[in-house]
Amino acid sequence: MKPYNITSPIHKILGFQSIFKSSFPFAPFRQLSSITAMDPNIARINSYWFEIDNPKKKWFNGGPEVDAEIKSQFSDLISDARASKLTSWTEHPQGTLALLLLLDQFPRNIFRGTPDAFSSDATALDIAVTGLAKGQNKELSTWQQIFFQLPLMHDERLISQIACLALCEAMVARLGSDTENDKFAEASLDSAKKHLEVILRFRRFPGRNEALGRESTPEEIEFLKEHPFGL
Repeated sequence: MKPYNITSPIHKILGFQSIFKSSFPFAPFRQLSSITAMDPNIARINSYWFEIDNPKKKWFNGGPEVDAEIKSQFSDLISDARASKLTSWTEHPQGTLALLLLLDQFPRNIFRGTPDAFSSDATALDIAVTGLAKGQNKELSTWQQIFFQLPLMHDERLISQIACLALCEAMVARLGSDTENDKFAEASLDSAKKHLEVILRFRRFPGRNEALGRESTPEEIEFLKEHPFGL
């Protein structure tokens, strides 16, 4: 696949934003100094997901145990996020990150294999794009930035995939490849490329077809035999 040459990802994001139907106000010049104390649930969510000895074990090998933890600890907050009761969190980068976890990541844990795993993706995408346009991702750690960008990687529109690839390329170029953070950024770039390839080929993620009640094409069926998750 010929690589995309996107040298200014944030300008590309700003150009893409008009395509996404916005449910949240865009306020790129809001001063963070005017924000009141954050909801303590923000720190609770982010600490649960990031502040452990081996977070990648939870992210990639957690299985039913982690799914049950998330359901037990955060179901009410997920419901509130889906009901647009936590939009004030987007005033702060850490709040936006926590809201994205509630809308984009945690549903994939607690609603595996069902339409609800993806039903708040559009809202998460809108929040992520607005946060990126405001530069909120730049105030987060490398690993947090990657999860901030995931709603774009999870979107089935080509334009989101191009934007995500650009962001990952910029992150890797900025960091290098020496530390654990850098290696994770490189792995995220590789994942972004694979997601883009699938969307270019199928215009959707075949791995979601069964959960969403979509009929797979013969080509998708063959693809899923080799790639069971199908992204």
